[in-house]
Amino acid sequence: MIKEIQLPYCDLIFKETHAILVMHEGSAITMQTAEEITAFLAEYYGGNQFVFITHRKFPHDIDLNVYKGKILKNMIGFAIVSDNPEEVKRALQEQPLWNEAFTFFKELKEAENWVRSFFD
Repeated sequence: MIKEIQLPYCDLIFKETHAILVMHEGSAITMQTAEEITAFLAEYYGGNQFVFITHRKFPHDIDLNVYKGKILKNMIGFAIVSDNPEEVKRALQEQPLWNEAFTFFKELKEAENWVRSFFD
């Protein structure tokens, strides 16, 4: 049950319990791109619970207003993965905008292990 979608600004990987977003270098998360990503998540997961992981391999801009947009009720957790110290600072700005489980990891494997805690 793994599917991957490649969009002009990101790669979106769907797994059974979680989705992984990898933004392309120089791209941005805007209200428009967030709505498009959310539509793909809603289509793939339907009403099933899932965790969203954003693997921040490359620097990119984020419109923090996306947290005020449509958030799927079945998205039960959010993780940011990066080994860039600047991303830690940005995550601290993002965390208060998200009401569910939110955490930060340096390695993707750590984030995927965390996802298991929701479904065991």
